[in-house]
Amino acid sequence: MTSRPLEILNDLSPTAKILGINISGQKTSAVFGDVTGLIYERNQMEAISGHAFPEAFDAICALVDALLKVCRAQGLSSPEMISVAVSGSVDFSRGIVMSAPDLPKWDDVPLKGRLGVRYNLPVMIEQHSNAGALAEMVFGAGVGVTDQIFLDLEPVVSAGIIKDGKIYHGANDAAGEIGSMRMAPAGPAGLGYPGSLTGFASGLGMAELAHMRYPGLWPVPPKPYEFVSAANAGQEEAQQVIVESAEHLGKALLWLVLTLDPELIVFGHPADLLGETLLEPLRDAVLRHGGGEARSLPRLALSKFAARLDDMAALMAVISAYRDHARD
Repeated sequence: MTSRPLEILNDLSPTAKILGINISGQKTSAVFGDVTGLIYERNQMEAISGHAFPEAFDAICALVDALLKVCRAQGLSSPEMISVAVSGSVDFSRGIVMSAPDLPKWDDVPLKGRLGVRYNLPVMIEQHSNAGALAEMVFGAGVGVTDQIFLDLEPVVSAGIIKDGKIYHGANDAAGEIGSMRMAPAGPAGLGYPGSLTGFASGLGMAELAHMRYPGLWPVPPKPYEFVSAANAGQEEAQQVIVESAEHLGKALLWLVLTLDPELIVFGHPADLLGETLLEPLRDAVLRHGGGEARSLPRLALSKFAARLDDMAALMAVISAYRDHARD
């Protein structure tokens, strides 16, 4: 690589171009944008969840190459940095994806190094939920709020924690990995453990819970967005499942609220689609488990990006570092 990432930040202009990549088992997107958050072009492919890293990496590079070809044809300048958002646990000092529940064949993969060598560009990497939190703080529902939480329910339940305007990674880069909390001895699993918070409250988990509670209506778990549509349409059984999910999510949310005292909690997929169908029973659960105390809850908000959230999150590792560097 020509320069270390922190060195090249000195030379980035306000319109410097970024190659952004958002990687998950369900879909992977590549975007061509700049440090202002403007996105010029994007490309997307579907699931790579069953692929081992070498095969998946080749597919990701093919996606990126196709995007860059379109950008060159339009006369856009070459990117100066690569920004990555990836699901799963990340060792940020080494740029290694240690594990990802939606990428089960990935184990300690050197994603940052491989991309840097492949494209001869500096690479910055961020965990999926953290990148979503940064996108909401800089451009979305959390603009101007320095203490907030981004709660992601897809592919697992996890929290991106913003303290004093910066992402909190924790001592072992594991802050916010709340989905593994055991809420019951047994129950739905989603991409986690049976009875875990991910099992009860993730998109996949809620669909699995619907099948468990109402097998006559759902002989197999519905697709998450089919279930969301049923709940939003007022289907009683789907709404009862949402209430049960909110009961467990409320317990975890109360722990976050009492520990971190955030001003705002922003909800990502699929909570942003459920809206008050989820937020109303969630508020009730938090207050009930908190003893009904009069202290104010944080403001609850939905992501403003909808389907664009993953694209914005793809750019945030570099945009956040650039903004922090400019302030220092």
